[in-house]
Amino acid sequence: MRRTLIFLVLPLLPALAGAGEAINYARLGWMDKKTIAAKPENERPALATSCHGTWVTPIPLGVRPAKPTESPVAGEAVWVYFDPDGASRLRGDVRISQPGRLIQADNAELSTGRDNGRFTGNILLAEPGLVLSGQQADLDLTGKTAHLDSVEFVSTLLNAHGKATTVDRKANGELNFDRVEYSTCEPDKRVWYFSARKLRLDPTTGRGTVQQAKLHLMGAPLVNIPYFNFPIDDRRMTGMLVPRFGTTNDGGFDFAQPVYLNLAPNYDMTLTPRLLSRRGLMVESEFRYLLEDAGQGELHLAMLPGDKLYQDNDRRQAAWRHQYRNGNIRMGTVANYVSDNAYFTDLGTDLSQSSTTHQERTGEVEYTAGYWSLLGRVQGFQTIDPLLSDISKPYARLPQLLLRAGLPLQRGFSARLLSELTYFSRTVNDGSGVEVNGARWRLEPRLDYRAQQPWGYLNPAVSVRQLAYELDGAAGAPDVINNAAFSLDSGLTLERQGSRFLQTLEPRVFYAFSPYTDQSDLPNFDTATSTFSFAQLFRPSRFSGGDRIDDTHQVSLGLTSRWLDNDDGHERLRASVGEIFYLRDRKVRLNATDPVDTSRTSGMAGELALQLNRDWSGSADSLWTPDLKAAQFGLQLHYLPESADRLFNVGYNYRREIVALNQKALSQATASIIHPLNHQWQIMGLMQYDLENDSPQDRLLGLRYDACCWRLSFYQRQFLTDPDNISAANLKRTAFFIEITLKGLAGVSSGINDLLSSRVFGYGQIQDSQRSSIRDFR
Repeated sequence: MRRTLIFLVLPLLPALAGAGEAINYARLGWMDKKTIAAKPENERPALATSCHGTWVTPIPLGVRPAKPTESPVAGEAVWVYFDPDGASRLRGDVRISQPGRLIQADNAELSTGRDNGRFTGNILLAEPGLVLSGQQADLDLTGKTAHLDSVEFVSTLLNAHGKATTVDRKANGELNFDRVEYSTCEPDKRVWYFSARKLRLDPTTGRGTVQQAKLHLMGAPLVNIPYFNFPIDDRRMTGMLVPRFGTTNDGGFDFAQPVYLNLAPNYDMTLTPRLLSRRGLMVESEFRYLLEDAGQGELHLAMLPGDKLYQDNDRRQAAWRHQYRNGNIRMGTVANYVSDNAYFTDLGTDLSQSSTTHQERTGEVEYTAGYWSLLGRVQGFQTIDPLLSDISKPYARLPQLLLRAGLPLQRGFSARLLSELTYFSRTVNDGSGVEVNGARWRLEPRLDYRAQQPWGYLNPAVSVRQLAYELDGAAGAPDVINNAAFSLDSGLTLERQGSRFLQTLEPRVFYAFSPYTDQSDLPNFDTATSTFSFAQLFRPSRFSGGDRIDDTHQVSLGLTSRWLDNDDGHERLRASVGEIFYLRDRKVRLNATDPVDTSRTSGMAGELALQLNRDWSGSADSLWTPDLKAAQFGLQLHYLPESADRLFNVGYNYRREIVALNQKALSQATASIIHPLNHQWQIMGLMQYDLENDSPQDRLLGLRYDACCWRLSFYQRQFLTDPDNISAANLKRTAFFIEITLKGLAGVSSGINDLLSSRVFGYGQIQDSQRSSIRDFR
């Protein structure tokens, strides 16, 4: 007999579970720790550390059901009566199955055409990751309608279980539940559950609607919701998102409730009313769009009218991002605006609370074809720091044209070209300096050759550089500088095989030469001295930007040694040290008043990377002045086990004050920790301490309780909004955050994860591990 069997599939139900008559959860697939431990090790299901059991359905979630009309149906029972002209009856241990589908019951009666059936007594219906049980079911076996009474269900996809008095399926796939309950908690430890009088799930619209719903916490009704709707698939839907909650010592209570508006298939908006108890009511918005022929982008707007703590001034912020790509053409726009320099510190939703001095505004178009690209850009900045003088503000590019090309040639040769034409503009009205604006032209063709062998390489390069200016108000011909440069990079790789490690010794020699050309009269539009590091030893230019051509005559010597594990090939240790030896003075300077650099060496630079084992790693870097004084160094030690359930980081950074380099003194210690106290309690902490001024810059302490179906976290943070100005006591902030999550439902979030992700090494891996354990658990 081949018939189409229809099985009820429950989509996402973010609203339903409760007490009532006893339910046989073992029959639905519940396995506690004791039961799991009794099974052979290779048959034990994955179990989340915060849970005392898991659901195991007869058909695993990953199984793909066969098509009902193309698969054979197997049926069996203790007693079978078959009437070709009437109803057929099955009695005792009825079992009907197809690949990926199963029906069990005490009794069954099939209609004359075998298209309808009534099942009674201990009914169990199963599909991949889904189980339903009940006492009576009327099924249209051709796939149209179904009715079940006294239903209990389990979904391993959601790690959820629940029950309903009746479930009805219409021909269009719509499901209707009466008196339904739902929870993601363990069946014998239901901390919370949702109940509703009516629930409708409509797959044609992708929405579910709930009437007369209640959220129960610890058995007591907490919230009554007369009506709400929610998505049951990936289609976007208008509704409330997870709220944000926190409090600070200056802003007071801070609560924001985002509301998502699905305006059209290709654009939407998130509108966020936000209450700051000591400042006032604020509104934030995010508008996203996707245009078929014009790209995609987003627009952020925010306003706090009459901030009570900011002299009743309005606080505003706007940001627009747009990207377009079509074949070889790429276009992008960035436009930012903020009303004042303290906006991000006072009102920013990023818990880094970092202020900024400039807001970028850029529009660009780039064409790429084969080995070359042409970029056109206009760029400006809004300077929001009132203490910044006009002469210290960045230049606008109005516009910039940049041509880049790279062509591989034969026999190891390659050619490169960089050509740029930019007009720079900056207004100086405060008398802080002389206003200099104008156009700059750069042309840099380069020819490289590289010979590569397993034991080493040789890489000579020759280039010609031209730099020309036409300044506003300048008389006569443009200033033109022409120069040539030569560099030679070479390295060897020597190996020694040991019993446990393969050790390499990699000496490197880098030579660079470029003659001196007087550039003291040239302006400086976008150039700075590159930060010195080990990598900088092997670069031909000590400047970043395009306003200076080096007068280089130097040799860099470097040595790197690696220790590679013979068993797995992992690099256990890498140590590098090097130094630049100058063969003449460097007369080219950023500013005419800067002294000529007459030192004969750069000072030593070193790096160290250590991987002790899978759990422990460390790194160090150091810079030394030519007179062998420590200019700066840093040490980092990391502990992140393979289980990714805990971490420990400690570090120290030192920087000596060097006036010639505009380098400020720094002595800073950092530490962070995430450690489980047991399977459910976890502590976390973050510390950044200024040893130079004996002052904490940032402190965070958190405590988290993670249960199987809910999570509660507390955080307290104290930080300086301006770490460079420790005397400003009013810039010390104290904040307290709470995060509440009912797994399977929305929660209340502070956004603290953004801070930890950016400041704590390894936090991302812990988050990934937790998400992975939830997937395994399901």
